[in-house]
Amino acid sequence: MYSNDTTAMIALKPEPQIQITCPQCQSQRSKVKEVLIQSTFVMADCSCSTCGFEFYQTLPVGHTVSDTFSIGKSDGELHPPDSKTIWLSEALLKAHHSPKQDEVPIRKIIYEKQEHVVVLNALDYLYGHSLLKLYNSLYHIDHHPDLGLIIIIPKLFEWLIPQGCAEAWVVDLTLQELRYSYPSIQKFVSTEFERFHTIYLSKAYSHPDYTGLDIRRFTGIRPFNLDDFTQGPPTITFILREDRWWFPGTADYWFYRLCRKFKLVGLGRRILSTRQNNLVRKTIKAIRKQLPGANFKIVGLGTTGNFIRHALDERKNDMSASVEKDWCRIYARSHVVVGVHGSNMLLPTAFAAGCVEILPEERYGNMVQDISVRYSDRRQLFFYRFADQYASPESVARKVVAMIDDYDVYNKNMCSNLYRSGNGLHDLSPLVPDADIYAID
Repeated sequence: MYSNDTTAMIALKPEPQIQITCPQCQSQRSKVKEVLIQSTFVMADCSCSTCGFEFYQTLPVGHTVSDTFSIGKSDGELHPPDSKTIWLSEALLKAHHSPKQDEVPIRKIIYEKQEHVVVLNALDYLYGHSLLKLYNSLYHIDHHPDLGLIIIIPKLFEWLIPQGCAEAWVVDLTLQELRYSYPSIQKFVSTEFERFHTIYLSKAYSHPDYTGLDIRRFTGIRPFNLDDFTQGPPTITFILREDRWWFPGTADYWFYRLCRKFKLVGLGRRILSTRQNNLVRKTIKAIRKQLPGANFKIVGLGTTGNFIRHALDERKNDMSASVEKDWCRIYARSHVVVGVHGSNMLLPTAFAAGCVEILPEERYGNMVQDISVRYSDRRQLFFYRFADQYASPESVARKVVAMIDDYDVYNKNMCSNLYRSGNGLHDLSPLVPDADIYAID
């Protein structure tokens, strides 16, 4: 009767449809006693019917969608012990071996009562990971109308709950606190599960397809309209952070590494942030030489230094829903956003027309992970540009200026005036629905 979309979700109730492989004897005859949602990771409490080995095993959800880990109950050992995704296995072991017995405040919001639901666990200890999981919600709302969507979400993201959810369970923990597991969260989830006849678990892909995602449904704010790209003076917004920096050169990078090694990052933060600010000011000056009418804005956490006479400084020391929404309005009016690779680029690129990202060499394997790609054609290459971690201000400025100066001709020649096989001229229709069925800011 209900969805068989096994690519997007896993059946939990009335009967769990979970394939479990015993890490001890490799048998697939394991019994699932309970599904545990205690924080970031979703695990099954299992017992092998062949060899009797008892263990916990991750379900294919989020970052473990293709990496299965098991932890033996008797010895607490990880299987397989030689995982290539070291950061993931370490995070799992820390959460599992360091449970917190605190009673976690969880606020239940019911928008619509449903008996048949899909549950999306958006809890994570990293900002970007949680937001990426939340992006999956629109898929379930649009493709599974027979199922009510329940989102388990950190309080920090409550303002992003999209219209169309059946329920939201808002967990009042900081991201840092979500590094650990909480039996009280599991107790809450188990009790609530009793209310439903049918339960599916979303696979909560950590890298969903962005091209069909309408960010307005999360924020109520319309992204940059490309029809206005060549109208009026351009706006360039720099997204700064004071825990990851654009470095002038290798000396700054190794200074940072030494500060981190000897736990002196607090001491080095002001120095590195000041030098990063200097790069931004030089970039603004270089852009202004080519685009004298351009407007510049600065956003991000941390308020080291100032940008007087260079840009409107909208940085803050603390994050809140109102601050993030104000920043989203700035992104939505930005032709280009510029920033260092990281989760700080997810929302800016969901709203701005384009971006220039400073991509550290150690992050090459994560390229585009933090870009909310709005386009499905050649504009992906035109609007998303990357610079070396030691890129000069002049180099970054040239990328920004080229994006602004070349767009009109590029759009006509590369996107509009061409044939698509079997469909005649390329359809350059809006990438978001025309109908204003959502609250628009």
